[in-house]
Amino acid sequence: MEMDLDLKKHLGGLTIEQREYQLTATQEIITQLPNSSLLNYPYGTGKTIIALLLFLSLKKMNPKAKFIFTSAREAAALRCRQALEMAKSFGFVDKLGYLFDPKTGGKGLSLAQKEKMYSVSDVIFSPITALMNDRFEIKSRRGVDIFKSVQLCVIDEATDLLARSMTGFRLSKFFEELFQVRPKVGSFPVLGMTGTRDQYRAQAIIKILGEGTHLMQRPELSPYETITQFREIDREDYKHIDKLISTLLTKPITTVQELLDPQLSRLDIIKLSYGGALDRLKDKQASYPIRIGKYKVADNDAREQLVNAFSLLFKLTHARLLLLDSTPGEFLRYIKIDENQEAFQNVIEASSSLISHRSELPRFDKPEETTTRGLINPKVDTAIELIHEHIIRGAKVLLFTRYLALGEQTNMLLNKALGFPGVKYLSGQTPEDTRRIILEQFQQEDVNVLIFTPVGGRGLNLGEADVVIHLDITSNLDDMIQRRERARGCLEYVLVLKGTSEEAKVKEYAKITTSPAKSSQEE
Repeated sequence: MEMDLDLKKHLGGLTIEQREYQLTATQEIITQLPNSSLLNYPYGTGKTIIALLLFLSLKKMNPKAKFIFTSAREAAALRCRQALEMAKSFGFVDKLGYLFDPKTGGKGLSLAQKEKMYSVSDVIFSPITALMNDRFEIKSRRGVDIFKSVQLCVIDEATDLLARSMTGFRLSKFFEELFQVRPKVGSFPVLGMTGTRDQYRAQAIIKILGEGTHLMQRPELSPYETITQFREIDREDYKHIDKLISTLLTKPITTVQELLDPQLSRLDIIKLSYGGALDRLKDKQASYPIRIGKYKVADNDAREQLVNAFSLLFKLTHARLLLLDSTPGEFLRYIKIDENQEAFQNVIEASSSLISHRSELPRFDKPEETTTRGLINPKVDTAIELIHEHIIRGAKVLLFTRYLALGEQTNMLLNKALGFPGVKYLSGQTPEDTRRIILEQFQQEDVNVLIFTPVGGRGLNLGEADVVIHLDITSNLDDMIQRRERARGCLEYVLVLKGTSEEAKVKEYAKITTSPAKSSQEE
């Protein structure tokens, strides 16, 4: 196939900068059809633009073709909506059509209305869960397959082909259904889009996409230098509590090793606990032997012991995450829940020191004064000092956290208690209209600091940002890379509590970042 050369005129309407490689990538994908492709470009290089250009080009070749744009991130509906809005603003609606406005998600629509929308739409923008549920419902009740005539399926953030359960490279449920459907409707090709630097993940995705999948990688497309600094925060109370929780993990881990495999590492067992092992063990319909990954549970006695062990493991590891990444209040509330008190009886008393901790935080509107606040995560302490340091010199700052409580607390402190100007907070609960206004204000001069949760920060290209601060280290390090590359060149700070379990993740992150300044310590 050959791409329509007239498409070049559309490129300027979709991207911040003119990039010839977007057209080149579109042409390369076309020449590989009907084989699938994995587009593994750095974040912020316009992969959604490439997908839209590809739709437009293929539509010119085959006016009857239909396309799917899907995602499985926490912000899947948001990502699909962003792609839809990009297509609309670029004039793709007249050329390609669209399914429905994902703001409603199709709620309140009859089955006949849904079927009609799928039949008249040239491009389906839909989260994978909604897509596969609609397909099943329409196919079983009305005898119509919505995937008929699909020429290409684009999977945004294709690392989500792999279950995000930390149990290894296992295909997630809804994508498994999608790949079972493919052979029945002509084995349409798939374009997977990702920015992973983990080559094992990339190869696992290629294997899922099928034999003959074409890998496209252009790491040199990230021309923006990001300098990474690791700020180590030394707090004896946090180290002490983290070690207490780590000690409590020994007993359930030993139980799992005895019953499943003595060679299982602590990390592998924690991965199993987050990977649905407990749900499978609790399933009353399951027959023996019960499978947990590659391991087998032979009898009811072993199952009961493993249920107790994995239940305790989940509580302990979740509490550790709350301790290191969320607010002290959220951690304390969790360990004091009635059903958790027995598990944390050796931790509750030691954790009382967190209540009495007070922080002297710098005011922005009155530099000679400080404001005293209690129950402050030590990372928030450090982050506020960094924000103060940078915005007084005119910098714009992005602050990321995966916890609503921590984002809300930091936003409240900066705005209300400390008088910092131009601070806004975006989470998955932020209305789309408000979100759009705030982003426009950040791109201009009205907003200096943007605080994001993972859902609030998806799919953004914020070239105006000078500084990125990570309040937490994510379980999937690709997410942290995506955060920094949204800023398109910046000074990046990774905040880590010294002497805690976070340090191992930081070492792993340091290996995959390429910035010249690997480490800067400040207690």
